[in-house]
Amino acid sequence: MPDTYVCSDCRGTTDRSYGVRYIVVTCEACGRHSRHVHESLVSLLDAVPEDDRPDDWDDRPLDERLLAALEQGYITLGDARVTE
Repeated sequence: MPDTYVCSDCRGTTDRSYGVRYIVVTCEACGRHSRHVHESLVSLLDAVPEDDRPDDWDDRPLDERLLAALEQGYITLGDARVTE
């Protein structure tokens, strides 16, 4: 069963059978070559409490949010595990 990945820039989706945290591909929706984050991680990022988010959180691409959330301890590598 394929996994869904979300473009860091436009939130367009693509399906692949990799089962990893992110992939780097050219987005069919926006044409940018960038990271596509596994959809399970997007829900984790959306769940970071608003009071804990940096002021520019909504302006950051998803991959930058993921990095910031890991660095600040909002999510852990265990939380970010992609399971089949």
